[in-house]
Amino acid sequence: MNYDARTNTSDADRAAFIQWLTDQTVAELQAARDNEAAIHTAVKNYVKHALDAHLPFEDIEEILGINEPCIMDLAELSDADEEAVVDAFEDLCNA
Repeated sequence: MNYDARTNTSDADRAAFIQWLTDQTVAELQAARDNEAAIHTAVKNYVKHALDAHLPFEDIEEILGINEPCIMDLAELSDADEEAVVDAFEDLCNA
């Protein structure tokens, strides 16, 4: 889904993009259970889509793991898989 936060000020379009991104990421994370490499790829895809849409970093972080419900909650991951998501996100942010 194409969305650019710099040029599109529609609240409905932003909400639709975030819902699409959330749905895509939840599906990828659920398919990646117990596979750290696949979890890393899912997080990388999430971050790429979010950055391509020019979402602020704070929003990217909140949607993934702070907002209620966050992507990690919706994916119903194990504690180990949640830790892998956090590690992958931190690796990407520190790269």
